[in-house]
Amino acid sequence: MTTKAATDAKAIAAGLTKAQREALKWLADRGGDACFDKHGVAFAQGETAETTRMTWNALEKSGLIRFYGGVRDGGKGYGRLAILTQEQPR
Repeated sequence: MTTKAATDAKAIAAGLTKAQREALKWLADRGGDACFDKHGVAFAQGETAETTRMTWNALEKSGLIRFYGGVRDGGKGYGRLAILTQEQPR
């Protein structure tokens, strides 16, 4: 990680709540991608997140994760979420 990227990451982390940091860590530790079940619970690599949908919504609003797939994109199912990287479009 470059110095600027490290500084940016620290600045972003400083602005997050403990729940948001833990949610991002949970998602990153499981490949950075998850799906939602019918109750809005994130599921990745055989595990469910102990994170409320409100926390995921706040992370999406801040531009750190993105929701995709599912009914919102004209498909089936409850959708997915992924961590955004600098290489991905927002």
